[in-house]
Parts: sequence; structure tokens; C-alpha cells
Amino acid sequence: MREAQLQLLLALAMLITTLLAGFAPLKVLTVVKNNRLPSRKIERILSMLSCFAGGVFLATCFLDVIPHVNGNFHMFNKNSSLNTPYPLPELLFCIGFFAVYLLEELCLRLFAHKTPSIHSHTRASEAHEEPLKAFECSECECDGRGKIQAKNCGDGMDSVAYGQLRKMSSIAESLNKAETTTLQSITFATAMSFHSILEGLALGVQDSTTGIMSLFISLMIHKGIEAFSVGLQISKSNSRRLKVAAITILIYSLMTPVGSIIGMCIQNSNMQPVLKEGLVTVLEALAVGTFIYVTFFEVLAAERANEFSNIMQLIAIIIGFSVVALFQLVELFVMSVQQH
Repeated sequence: MREAQLQLLLALAMLITTLLAGFAPLKVLTVVKNNRLPSRKIERILSMLSCFAGGVFLATCFLDVIPHVNGNFHMFNKNSSLNTPYPLPELLFCIGFFAVYLLEELCLRLFAHKTPSIHSHTRASEAHEEPLKAFECSECECDGRGKIQAKNCGDGMDSVAYGQLRKMSSIAESLNKAETTTLQSITFATAMSFHSILEGLALGVQDSTTGIMSLFISLMIHKGIEAFSVGLQISKSNSRRLKVAAITILIYSLMTPVGSIIGMCIQNSNMQPVLKEGLVTVLEALAVGTFIYVTFFEVLAAERANEFSNIMQLIAIIIGFSVVALFQLVELFVMSVQQH
């Protein structure tokens, strides 16, 4: 019972830490906007911070999560009769990666829509001696990605009509870009929330005070940096929808305590210890795939494609990576001190 109470208290502490770190970028973004800095300067700052976050995710993935999963799988192999040379963890990494990829594509296809047909009639100018050429289009159609195309048009498309069509296309592209950004933000938040649930799950299945405290220290060392980076990505994607950003960060922050409660339920269930260990290992391996997708597709690739200096972005990525690598060294030092 003491262990359960300790786990709940530590889960609450992680919730508070995650909330503070997650909402910090939202506050910073609000202050920066209120200071009326040039929009390009704000975009450059946000790009560098996003690259820093990408470095944090990269290091967390390859220096923390993957070694942890491989260690757990090695223990599961020893404790079970599975003992296969097949690279099962790596297979599960890829399954998790493809699952998030598929989720985003399904969302994009689900929400991609065609605008209603826009019928226009022949127009001519009566106020000028030289009448404008007729603009006859039976319909204009949006292809679901923001591009408007005219169908069944006559030959006499004048410059005014063409300008109107381009204006409509520009508006549709802007709306589509906002929609796509929102969907990517949802995918990002879903992937990171899944990872947070599994962090809490790992805490919840611990059955000794020493194990609980050791894992809590390990989680707290990198959770603050990770939460700040997640909050930054969510705030950046929803800079004009602060309420949406705040709700998304709140949901993300709640996932670790939820995972802890689920882990405690699994720990207190009648499930065989080997099955418990295998279930947690499989879920953690799937989470690695989501982490890889988020790191490379949602953060690093998106920032590398913009117009800002790639060298400066690389430096920001290396700084973010180095911070987590340094904290990993601190964690090892703390663990060695505890063992002695």
C-alpha cells in the first residue's frame, strides 16, 4: 500500500512538472507576440527553438528510450521461453512508425474535402466601350489540397476573372495549410501522449520503493526538457488558437499519471509476471516507432524545409541533443552514487 501511495504522489509531482514546463513556451510565445517583434524574427526564433526540441527528441529516442526497450527485451528473453534471435524490438519500432504514419495519412484523407461547385454566369461590362471577354465556367473545384481548378471553361477567360480564380485558390490553400497544420499537431500530440502513458506505465508497474524512486529520478531528469519541447511544438502549431494549444498541453500532461494508474492496475492484477513484462516491453517498443516518426517527420524535416539557415538549425539540434546527453550522464552518476 505504501508503494501505491508513493507512486500516486510521484505521478502528481510529474503532472505538475509537465504542466509548468509545457505551458512555459505558450507564455513565452504570448510575450514575444505582445512585444510586436517583426514576424520574420519571431519565425526565426521559433524555428531555432523547434530545432532544439528536435535535438531533444533525437537524444531521448536513441540515448534513453531505445536502450531501455532493448534492455527490457533482453530480460524478457531470459525470463521466457521465447529466446529468438529475430530482431523483434526493431520490428515493433517499425510497426509503431508505420502506425503513426498511417494515422496521419488517414486523418488527412478524412478531413480533405472538396468545396461545393461554384457556378458562375457569363459577365460582360456595359460601362466600358470595350467589353470584357466572357468568363464561362460551369464549375470550379477544389482538389482537397487547396488547389482550385476551373472545369469546362470557355476560351475567353479574362484577366479579372483569372485574378478572382487565383484569389479563391490562395484562400483555399491558406485554409488547407491551417487544416493540415492542425492535423499534424493532433498526430504529434497523440504520439507524444502515447509515449507519456508508457512512461507512467513503467512507473506504475514497479513493485519496490527503490525501483520506484530510481525510475522517478530518471523520468524527472528528462521530463522537464521533453515537456518544454512538446509544449513548444504544440504552441507553434496553434499560435492563433491558444485555447486549443492549452487543452492539448493539458491532455499531454495528464497522460503520465494515467499511465501510472494503468501500470498499478496491471501490477496488482493476477497476470503472470512474464506476461506483464512482455506487455510493457511491446508497448514501449511501439512507442519508440512513434518517437522516431515525430522526431524526423514532424520536427526535423519540417524545419529543414524552411528558408532559414540550415547551419544554425544544425547547431540548435546539436545543442538540444547535447543537453539530453549531459543529463543522461548526470543520471548515471546519481544511480552509481545510490548503489554505493
